[in-house]
Amino acid sequence: MNLDFSGSDAASLLRQHNIPLKVSEVQSLQKQLGRPMTLTEANVFGIQLSEHCSYKSSRKFLKGLPTKGENVILGPAEDSGVVRVFSDQGEDYAIVVTHESHNHPSQIVPYEGAATGVGGVMRDILCMGSRPVGCIDSLRFGNPEKNLQRNIAREVVKGIAGYGNPLGVPNVGGCVYFDEGFNENCLVNATGIGVLRGAELIHSYVPPQAAEEKWDLLIVGKPTDNSGFGGASFASDTFEEDDDLEAKKAAVQEPNPFLERHLIASILDLFETLKKEGTYDKISCKDLGAGGVVCATVEITDAAGFGADIDLEKLHTVGQYPPHVFACSETQERFCFACHPSLTDQIVHHFREKWELGRVAENAGASVIGKVRADGKYCVKYKGETLCDAPASLITQGILYDREYKVVPPQEKKTEVKFEKGEIVFH
Repeated sequence: MNLDFSGSDAASLLRQHNIPLKVSEVQSLQKQLGRPMTLTEANVFGIQLSEHCSYKSSRKFLKGLPTKGENVILGPAEDSGVVRVFSDQGEDYAIVVTHESHNHPSQIVPYEGAATGVGGVMRDILCMGSRPVGCIDSLRFGNPEKNLQRNIAREVVKGIAGYGNPLGVPNVGGCVYFDEGFNENCLVNATGIGVLRGAELIHSYVPPQAAEEKWDLLIVGKPTDNSGFGGASFASDTFEEDDDLEAKKAAVQEPNPFLERHLIASILDLFETLKKEGTYDKISCKDLGAGGVVCATVEITDAAGFGADIDLEKLHTVGQYPPHVFACSETQERFCFACHPSLTDQIVHHFREKWELGRVAENAGASVIGKVRADGKYCVKYKGETLCDAPASLITQGILYDREYKVVPPQEKKTEVKFEKGEIVFH
């Protein structure tokens, strides 16, 4: 299906297909593309150019934060940051840190929303080559005198524990504040911590030789379904009084911490195997979070100036859904691996046969879905049909803003909170 947004019916088309872009944005993108969009491209742009994925409004301000220092091995730009703790005999020992907000999901589905936030940060630090060791949470809730706000707070805390405990990853710290300003939307910020030898860092982008060597792109983990479809754009939106919150719940992902525990063990085992074989430098890895297959594969290649050819028919899936859903769904517990073609069969066998992912979750496994391409084009096909054919850089940074702002001083309000018999008690 092709969608032409150049006419006066552009706003109607955006509403009809639930594409979270402004008319001015989609028309600018179509002009740069040079033709009408496919339905998949419209969804890809709507998700990838959301604030959640592209930081199109906040990028300018985030760049002003201090990110460099004597002990900073890797600052912002990849799935996690890396900070040196100490050096011994010329080798760095570091902690890997990542942060993720799960605010909107936790407001409408508190347990699952918070749980998937924990799962996401664990994957982010694992794919950098580190071993997850802890989680920290910064939480902001509404007026604790209201039943709804107390329930949200309790369920968020249970969700954090409900995912972290099966993983065997402890919650080692955090903070919580309550204020009426958070009645309409709580803030649930999960931070993951891992440990790493500096020389064993894995990057979230392919190396300069990946296109020439024709590196493969693999999806590992849970089979892709429709869960969490549109979650990135949903997380970048605001809640309104007339919103259909039941419909929005469909954008919240479904957590499976037991599969993720198995994935952590299997991936750490793969890392150790590749180190022993001397092929550890022939892989890159990303978490499949916001935007799903498209997000991970376009970012891991575009960060190196490349593009990709993706064949969705090769993706392991469950259920019958339109191809644009498989392309952009935020199904949890998945990773994107890029590897030298000499390792592809070994990696697929590792997850399918040695660790038997399909015995832990139905249809879970590893699929080879594409290759890195040198010209910067990002192309997606399904059963011979071209769903997306666009410059990778247009998908990742096609819209950037320089917005005006004003500073609003905060007003302090204290509420006494205690934990009694595993429950939150407000005074």
